[in-house]
Amino acid sequence: MTTLLLRILGSTAADQSREPIDGVSVMADFTLQWVVGRQDQIIGQGDATGHTLTQQLDSLEEGLLQSADIVVVIPTEQVLLLSCQVPGRNSGQMRQALPYALEEYVATDIEEMHIAAGSIKGGQAIHCALIADAQMRQWKTWLSEHQIAADVLVSEAQLTAEGDQCTVFLSHEDATAVYQRSSATVEREELVGLLEDMAITRLVTVGEELSDLERSQLDVEVAIEQRSNVATFLFERYAKQKPINLFQGPYVVENRKSGLKQDLLTLAKLAGVWFVIYVGGLGAQGLWSSYQADRLAEENRDRYVEMFPQDSVPITAAQLRRRFEGKLRNQAQQRSDGSVRFVQLLNDTAVVFGTKGALQSLSYLQAKEEMTIEMELKGYDQVDQIQSELKGRGVAIEVVSAGSIDGGISARLRASYKK
Repeated sequence: MTTLLLRILGSTAADQSREPIDGVSVMADFTLQWVVGRQDQIIGQGDATGHTLTQQLDSLEEGLLQSADIVVVIPTEQVLLLSCQVPGRNSGQMRQALPYALEEYVATDIEEMHIAAGSIKGGQAIHCALIADAQMRQWKTWLSEHQIAADVLVSEAQLTAEGDQCTVFLSHEDATAVYQRSSATVEREELVGLLEDMAITRLVTVGEELSDLERSQLDVEVAIEQRSNVATFLFERYAKQKPINLFQGPYVVENRKSGLKQDLLTLAKLAGVWFVIYVGGLGAQGLWSSYQADRLAEENRDRYVEMFPQDSVPITAAQLRRRFEGKLRNQAQQRSDGSVRFVQLLNDTAVVFGTKGALQSLSYLQAKEEMTIEMELKGYDQVDQIQSELKGRGVAIEVVSAGSIDGGISARLRASYKK
C-alpha cells in the first residue's frame, strides 16, 4: 500500500499578512514536508505548500498516488492525548460515558472538543485524542481548498514509539517530549529536568540533536538515538503502527477506494444477513412459544384429571375451559360468579405465564379475586415482561417475593383484574 504523508510546519510568510477579501477571512496556507513511500520504503520526498504540492506530486510516477493513503500530520500542541478508565457493560455505554470521564482533564468545555477514541473494550483503558472542534473545521476547510483528500489526520505525538522509549521533537527554542501516550511541550532549557522526572533509559531525538551540555546534565545513563529527518521518521512510525485517526464521528471522511458502488453492495449484504437473522429469530421465538403453550395445556389437563378422575380427558384448551365453567355453574350463584372470574383470569394469564418460565404452583382467593402463582424464571427482567404483557390484557401483576436460585430466580406473583 502506497502512503503519502504530509507534515504541517506552519503558515507561510505571505499568508500571515493576508487580509480578508470582501469581509470574508481567507484560510492561511501552510508550509509542509511530504513523503511518499510503499510500506517502509521511501519513494520520494520534498518541501512544499498547499498551493505548490500538486505541482511537485505531478512529477512522480503516473498512477502512483491513485489509491494511496493520504496522512496529514498536524502540530502536537493542537491535540491532547489522554487515557482513562470508563465504566459500562458494553462498548456503546462506555462510548456514551466517555465525554464525562474526560471532562475533568480538559480546561475548556468538553462540548467544544472533538473526541477521537481508540478501541473500546471492557476493563481496558480507552486511549483518546482530543482537538477543538473549531480547529478541526479549519483543517477540513484547508484540505478542501487545496483539494487534498486526506484519509487520516493525526498529530506528531501520535506517531512515536511505545513502551519505555521516550521521543523528543527538538527545535531551537522548545522541545516536545512524548512518553507512554502522553506529551508535554517545554522550553528547550527545561528539557533536561523533564527527562529526569520521567526516569527514562531510552531516548529518540527527532530533528535537532541534544547539545553536549544537555547530555552532560543527564544524571542517568540514557541510550540516545538521533533522527534528523522528521518527516521520514513519522512515515516509518506510521508504517509500523496505526494511530487514532481524528477523522471520526462528524468528521469521518468518505472511503475513496471502495467507491459508492462497493459501499452500497456491502450495505446490501449486511442488510441481507440481518434480515435472515431477524426472520430466523422470529421463527425460533414462534416455535418456543408454541412449545410452551402446548406444555402448559398438557399441565392443565393433568391438573383436571387429578381433580376430576371420573371425567374424560379434555382435548383442547377451549374444551377444558368449558368443562370448568360447566362444573362451576352447579355451585351457588355467588360462587359461580367468582369461579367464572377465576377461569377468565386463568385464561388471560395462562399463555403469558407458560412462555416465560416453569409454573410451580397456583392458588386463587375468591374473596379478593386474586390468583397467586409461584414460578421459576431465568431473570428479573422476565418479571417486567410479564407485567408489561398482562397490563395490555387488563391484568395487574404484583410481585410478592423474588429470590435467586441456581440458574435463575423463584418468584411469587399475584394477579388480579385492574379495578
